[in-house]
Amino acid sequence: MLKLRKILLSDILYYVVLIFTLIILIPRLTIPKTSNYHSNSNYFQGKITDISYIDEKLTIKLKNKETIIASTYLKNKNFDLNLGDELLIKGNFKTPASNTTDYLFNYQTYLSHKNTFYLVEIISLKRISENKNLYYFIKQKLINHLEGDPYLHTFILGDKKFLRKDVKRSYQGNGISHLFAISGMHITLLSSLLEKILKRFKLSEESIFKIVTIILLLYLFLVGLAPSILRGVLFYIVFSLNKIYYFYIKPINLFILILSTSFLINPNYLYDIGFQYSYLISFSLITSSKYLSSEKYLISLFKVSLLSLITSLPITLYNFHELNFLSLIYNLFYVPLISLLIFPLALLTVIFKPITPIFNLLTTFLEKSSLLLNRISIGKFIFKRVSNYIYLLYLLLVIIYLIKRRKQILFIILTLLIIHYSLPFFDTSNYLKMLDQTCPIMIQRLNNIFQRNPLISIGI
Repeated sequence: MLKLRKILLSDILYYVVLIFTLIILIPRLTIPKTSNYHSNSNYFQGKITDISYIDEKLTIKLKNKETIIASTYLKNKNFDLNLGDELLIKGNFKTPASNTTDYLFNYQTYLSHKNTFYLVEIISLKRISENKNLYYFIKQKLINHLEGDPYLHTFILGDKKFLRKDVKRSYQGNGISHLFAISGMHITLLSSLLEKILKRFKLSEESIFKIVTIILLLYLFLVGLAPSILRGVLFYIVFSLNKIYYFYIKPINLFILILSTSFLINPNYLYDIGFQYSYLISFSLITSSKYLSSEKYLISLFKVSLLSLITSLPITLYNFHELNFLSLIYNLFYVPLISLLIFPLALLTVIFKPITPIFNLLTTFLEKSSLLLNRISIGKFIFKRVSNYIYLLYLLLVIIYLIKRRKQILFIILTLLIIHYSLPFFDTSNYLKMLDQTCPIMIQRLNNIFQRNPLISIGI
């Protein structure tokens, strides 16, 4: 045990592990993946891994050697399909659409990172066999128990597809959408709750750790290996082992170990925005722990929100081109509301159905308040899309700031942010590029709007 502790205390070990992981990661990411099917294919057989019926559209994810997304429109929900069922689908295979304008969301690339290369318009389907897998049986039972409640699906299964689009946009616009992804915060709350319950049975610390770990691993596989949930579970396991067995491994080294493990499990996590946010913010909290402590909860929460805002700048600007500085204030209210009230209540609602009206009342208030606050434009800033090198510069500056903790670096980031925001004001071209050249109606509307102003031209 002493030799093991000595090895584990060596910083070099973790950097070697990280370098080794990156060496393996590069070819796994760069070698292009190809599909076993083509656009002339007509049939696909696989197991149902996900199924939804929203706005009369039935969408089924089927997995075999790869995954396809098959869909059709039904006026009535008159199908009897469950997770794990084996289906034979006949339909038209179509390649997912790529972005028609630079820098917009590329659905084709997004799906390819999830090993999905084709969308299928269902002509007919046939069930080959019913589910015999225990995992899918349990998950289907839980889904049925949730009865399509959008917030129970969000907080219990990490599935936000049932939330209304305008509501999801308001959460994103207010800078609080991170609270709706099952992450380290939710895993910490769940593990703390389980530990408090188990302590009442006077179990040893090691026994409690083992029981909680088993429950968290079962939960992890139940909701899928989402990167933010995986990070939370790995953090609990690794940090608990470090504490129970007195290894005294530095938190930053544990972070490197967890990061490397995640990449080895799935290299495509690198492309996941939730993964990027989760690990970069976790890195910032680990390196800044002594600066964040405060006897007052709100002050500590504000420090964490401010640090998270600064740290996530490169990811937010690159993907969304928008910042809402009022999110610092919003988080002071929504973080305790969701983490201390709504999320625990969601867990209880699954067990005790009679409290559903109370849960629904809180989530209704959550929606209404977010939609109202999203109307406030003060504090929202839109940034021009710039070269990828600028976003890398943001990232480099943020990492240097987190390591060196120099105010000068923070000043440079702020200066760069101001210059970045001011760029459109120095652009005198007044040139509007169409978002989608395939939409003649939108082109005509924009022409009608801007023809009154001869200084503005529309490029197609």
